[in-house]
Amino acid sequence: MEDTGLKLRSIRTRLSRQSYAAPDQQAGTNGDTKLLKEWPGADDSAWLVHDEPVSPAGRVFLQSSFNAHIIVILGSEVPINVDVLKLGIRNTLLKHKRFRSVIRTNQKGNLHWAPVTVNLDDHIIIAGSDDVNSPTFVEAYAAQLAQAPPLEPSRPLFEFHIVRAKLGDATENVILRAHHVLGDGTSLMSLLLACTRKAEDPQSLPTVPTQRNRIRKKLSTLKAFFLFLWKSLLILWYTLFDVCIFTATTIWLNDSQTPLKGKRGVEKLPRKLAHRDLSMDDIKAIKSVTGGTVSDVVFGMVAAGLSRYLQQRYAEEMNCQGLSSMKMIFEDKHSKKIMKKKRLDYLRVRACIMVNLRKSPGLQELERMMNGGPEVRWGNQMSYSILPVPVAIFDNPLEYVVRSKSIIDKKKVSLGALFAYQSGTMLMNLVGSEMPTRLTLNCSDHTTLAFSSVFGPLEQVEFFGHKITHIIPTVVGQPQALCVHVQTYMGKATVVVCTAMDVIPDPERLCENIGDALKSMKQQLSNESIK
Repeated sequence: MEDTGLKLRSIRTRLSRQSYAAPDQQAGTNGDTKLLKEWPGADDSAWLVHDEPVSPAGRVFLQSSFNAHIIVILGSEVPINVDVLKLGIRNTLLKHKRFRSVIRTNQKGNLHWAPVTVNLDDHIIIAGSDDVNSPTFVEAYAAQLAQAPPLEPSRPLFEFHIVRAKLGDATENVILRAHHVLGDGTSLMSLLLACTRKAEDPQSLPTVPTQRNRIRKKLSTLKAFFLFLWKSLLILWYTLFDVCIFTATTIWLNDSQTPLKGKRGVEKLPRKLAHRDLSMDDIKAIKSVTGGTVSDVVFGMVAAGLSRYLQQRYAEEMNCQGLSSMKMIFEDKHSKKIMKKKRLDYLRVRACIMVNLRKSPGLQELERMMNGGPEVRWGNQMSYSILPVPVAIFDNPLEYVVRSKSIIDKKKVSLGALFAYQSGTMLMNLVGSEMPTRLTLNCSDHTTLAFSSVFGPLEQVEFFGHKITHIIPTVVGQPQALCVHVQTYMGKATVVVCTAMDVIPDPERLCENIGDALKSMKQQLSNESIK
């Protein structure tokens, strides 16, 4: 990290190591994480009575070629109180088995989670630099964590970085860096939110939006039978289609080479992070008119922003090649060929999203677990789903939402993600993790971007007494040049864009294009209401 100009130092306090011991640490283990070996080749049968196996997806994330980490920036209105933060972490997160365990290999060669005593000093880091007054320092610091040294495998795989710098309305920021093997993004975000409380009512958990079950109309037996038959046919057809696309993508089907698409090895390039806050009221207004969901509007908004960005980049390239004259473009055959390849509707641009196949535990369940209640099911039981992005230039910007709704509705019916998970698990059990890891890398490498949207609290929350102004998540380490996350919190939707700098040097412009796309959709609603 010294090459980046950042100075990191661990916090040392006088608190005893015994105070950090996991509550269920059993006698007979020395608890000294320094004595543990790294997982590749460790062999200690004494741990078998304490551990649980690492999930198939987790085994993929542990491969050196797929070293993915989840990063979450939490902005605080007040300066971070280190002692209060440590006390809160010790009383909550450290009671979760993943945050007090390391990964070891047993005598049979299988990876398992093994409990250890946690020295919290090793997991809290203060960032120091001469450039903390820069408005983009926090984002730059978070992006540089992508090139930070790997997390020490002899300790639980997480870190909290305290960045004493401003970002937006936040006076200081806490950045969680966690290895993806700890869990999927939705589960980790749920666990993090279970550690928060409402700012106006510190005794209450935050309110998180949930999906409403549609009221089903009573149908006659005949109609119900034909409806069941029709839905079964749709499931069969869309699943078969997704299986074919997924198989082709893992082997050879690649996206078009665009200014958004990286090449193999892009995960090792320096990253750049940018974000922008958008109004949830505007998104909900578009949702009510189009008849879709918030996710439909968000994906359509991102598709419109990507379309604008590609159009701008191609126009700049044409100008650099001296093809700014439209007459020259259409008279020159070579220019015609270039334009045809760069027409947006000719491009194959797809998003790779992670699908959580296990029902995520609620905040109340996680809170009870951290208070000594029963353990909830956890792990990386997730799969990939590939969504084609409707990049095009539409006269009506709401068309992006309509197209996105159609794409997402088909994915909801399909069982393609379940097939990908089951086939990957079976393949891993037969031949080991090397081939499934290579196929997973191909799936990411052959698509253009990673995308996800997570719903956060409706009201302001506090994290161990620190009122939170923003929640900014992202993932680093995947073989894609572009990663787009949308996080809702406190009446706003935060668009987070993380890019490989050598491929997309201006993620802030991409954020601006996505915001402008939402504005144009809102303007279209106003025009239609006037008519």
